[in-house]
Amino acid sequence: MGIITIIGAGNVGQTIAGHMSLLGHTVRMFSRWNDEFQPIRDRGGIELFGEINGTAMPDSLTSDLVKAVENADVVVIAAPAFAHPSISASLAPVLEPDQLVVFQPTVLGSGVELSRQFLLNDREPCLIAESGTSLYTCRLKEPAKVYVGAVKDSIQISAIPSSRSQEVIDRLVPFFGEHYIPAADSLSVGLSNSNPIYHVPPAVLNFKTVEDAERLPQHSLVTPRIGEAIDALDKERLALAAALHTETTSFWQFLDDAYGVNEGSFVERVIQGYGRQSFPEPDSVKHRYFTEDIPFGLVIWSSLAKQLGLAMPLTDGFIAISNVLCGTDFYQDGRTADALGLKDGSVDDIVDVFRNGVR
Repeated sequence: MGIITIIGAGNVGQTIAGHMSLLGHTVRMFSRWNDEFQPIRDRGGIELFGEINGTAMPDSLTSDLVKAVENADVVVIAAPAFAHPSISASLAPVLEPDQLVVFQPTVLGSGVELSRQFLLNDREPCLIAESGTSLYTCRLKEPAKVYVGAVKDSIQISAIPSSRSQEVIDRLVPFFGEHYIPAADSLSVGLSNSNPIYHVPPAVLNFKTVEDAERLPQHSLVTPRIGEAIDALDKERLALAAALHTETTSFWQFLDDAYGVNEGSFVERVIQGYGRQSFPEPDSVKHRYFTEDIPFGLVIWSSLAKQLGLAMPLTDGFIAISNVLCGTDFYQDGRTADALGLKDGSVDDIVDVFRNGVR
């Protein structure tokens, strides 16, 4: 048994903490807000149902980051993407070189950002790893009660430096089993996060139901033409990967890898992959499908593409219309090449940083 720390107390954080506790590991949960833990205390633990069943209490629920990560074998960052910059800034001064940090899931550039923070703090970096999606498909149904729709068959993971990816997988097996497979590098993994591909087009193109807070199942919003929009947006992401000399997984290949879905029309494949979970669409512009998938998904893709001279008109179009619909400027608030210290970097410069970290 090992010591695992989970940063974040949302869907994924509680699922990991509950599952690891059920398996007998020493589990610590960290949140900046101690009151996020009260439902767990009230229920007497985290209750999981669906693919995983049982109730277990983590060993520690704390808002003290130093105590949370001290001597932990693995630190999992399961917080929303908009929290990654501040979490990395807080972790870099306290993590030790022999520790492993896993962004689960990551968004493009989170590992680079943590690597950069170690440099700014003049400290030797720990081993950093990133998976493009969470191992668990899950949603909180009640306070401290999580429905686990699926444990994905396999997901890609990469280390920074990428030469240590197999070491990462070996260190995660005692906790998560053999569900991880090595990716080429963190650039490939970051670009493989297909959440913006599936989340943004249906939400934006069915915006009335968002404003009316109808909370329809997200998969039910994918019509044949919206399926074509998803595919076209995905092709722009794949073109960016090609421009950066890396390969990544298409959205449709992700459905095959994660859920074994590989036949039928676009709509049929979405229903096969997500219909059993039936998770609701966004009910406001504050939902993470807007606040996370656009500024930390579409925006960083667009920023890197512009630097490379690559046109991504559909990506830019979804950002532009979302700025109006949400009354914000996602370019200003989101992750850009400049924010990662990559402004004016060549393709080789960008690839090197994603493979080896900021040096």
